[in-house]
Amino acid sequence: MPPADFVLHNSLFLVAHFHNVIIGGVLFGLMAGITYWFPKAFGYRLDPFWGKCSFWFWTIGFYVAFMPLYVLGLMGVTRRLSHFDDPSLQIWFQIAAFGALLIALGILSFIIQLLVSFIRRAVAARYDGRPWNGRTLEWSTSSPPPVYNFAFTPIVHDRDAWYDMKKRGHVRPVAGFVPIHMPKNTAAGFVLAVLSALCAFGLIWHMWPLAAASFATLIVATIVHTFNYDREFYIAADEVVRTEDTRTRLLASHV
Repeated sequence: MPPADFVLHNSLFLVAHFHNVIIGGVLFGLMAGITYWFPKAFGYRLDPFWGKCSFWFWTIGFYVAFMPLYVLGLMGVTRRLSHFDDPSLQIWFQIAAFGALLIALGILSFIIQLLVSFIRRAVAARYDGRPWNGRTLEWSTSSPPPVYNFAFTPIVHDRDAWYDMKKRGHVRPVAGFVPIHMPKNTAAGFVLAVLSALCAFGLIWHMWPLAAASFATLIVATIVHTFNYDREFYIAADEVVRTEDTRTRLLASHV
């Protein structure tokens, strides 16, 4: 809209809107994902008290910090000011500064949450593999999961597979384990990505020697990788049995 663009161009309204989208739409989702998936990755929950502190400091501070910038932007205040002469603007900047302080406390609370959770990890651990009483299949494994994920291919009858399996009286198999075929780790993906990035950088900035050298190296690295046939290994059935038995004992001791 040209009228809105004429009024808001290069104003603090843009700063407020940008942060509203990035923090509210991206960062908050990222932090929610960290909280949800942390026990699956590391085997213990994050401390709930400091998590709530971080949530409230972040949420309240977010609005207190950036809503005044909308007002200032509509009043015609531009970005990147080193000073201003209108004293009526001072209160809005002070409110925004207080909001920034609340956000800083939210960041500090999250750091404390990580530290406290690590120190108390033995108490916070949930070995039943379902800290949120999750309904989906990934929560049917231990937390963190074994390297092979599932000893047997799960049979799925419902979208909420783990909830459905528990409702059906799912019992962990105690026999019939076989060696599990696994891929070996390789640095090929990382190496090819770095070479591709160098080649793209050289092409964008017309650095032809860099582009040519990285492209040639990329082709050679790809060909060399195709001749690497040592890409797999097997986890012995005995090791699978030990892993599953350990999980069963931990589950029994925490139910």
